[in-house]
Amino acid sequence: MRKVLFRADGHAKIGLGHVFRSLALAEMLSDAFECHFLIRNPLPILRKQILSICKSIIELPENTNDLEEAAHITQKYLSGNEIVVLDGYHFITDYQQIIKNKGGKIVCIDDIHAYHFVADIVINHAGGLTREKYSAEKYTQFCLGLQYALLRKPFREAARNRIYPDRRENKVFICLGGADPNNDTLEVLEKLEQHANINHCYLVLGGAYLHRAALEDFLKKSSLKIELLSNLSAEEMVRYMKKCSKAITPPSTVSYEYLSVGGELYLKIIADNQLNINNYFIKEGLAFTFEQFGNINAASVHLALQKQQKLLDGNVEERFLNQFKFLQR
Repeated sequence: MRKVLFRADGHAKIGLGHVFRSLALAEMLSDAFECHFLIRNPLPILRKQILSICKSIIELPENTNDLEEAAHITQKYLSGNEIVVLDGYHFITDYQQIIKNKGGKIVCIDDIHAYHFVADIVINHAGGLTREKYSAEKYTQFCLGLQYALLRKPFREAARNRIYPDRRENKVFICLGGADPNNDTLEVLEKLEQHANINHCYLVLGGAYLHRAALEDFLKKSSLKIELLSNLSAEEMVRYMKKCSKAITPPSTVSYEYLSVGGELYLKIIADNQLNINNYFIKEGLAFTFEQFGNINAASVHLALQKQQKLLDGNVEERFLNQFKFLQR
């Protein structure tokens, strides 16, 4: 069984999205490939989730620069027959080339198209992009758009079996990602306090959230009925999402997850790299801006639900398996 080595990091500063979407891909490949995960200083919550999918965790030294790391990986862990999956903005052309020189295959998960790619495959599940946006080698293949959404199994299953909650319930799912570095959660909750018809909020905190004290001070004074949740499994995320006709998330991994379940999604940008996904979702009518919360008519919501179901069909696993099996030829 051919090895696939995934390389991504996650912590309070950058969030956990790189790790989660890499794990989603690893999960889709794990029956056909031997998956391993390379990471620096993994959080305990990430260690547990990685080992539930991958055969091993390889902890990389923290005191090396990026190109030294690429050389270290090449010398210690690669024979030349592996597939290496890179997910992170610092895996630039030179990093890729060092690994490529060993003779294996490279797959890059990307959402900023900011440098030249020597990868064999580039995955970008943001919509509205074409190959022409990229600088890449002639042999590079592209997996672009929502048909390649990097979703974990419970979300893929939810996409295939959609059950929409009653919109009259006015329950709201809130998750600002694994870290929410600027504590935008408080701004979201302050806006929701202006809506008297909100019956219940499920607020999900990620494993790298560092603002718990400030949040708890707010909750003591808030008029909202809020159920605080943290470090949920994918199955638990789906269960709570299904309870809610509305959600507020960043235009990041968690937004794809909610769209796979289906509902009225409002996007709150919390990082510059989320702009492309945000603009596509809004332009296509799949979601709405956070500023529009409470001001969307039923016809727009109905149309959004139809588009979500069409573009996120839950069959992405087969597409990725075909792409990776092609790399073995």
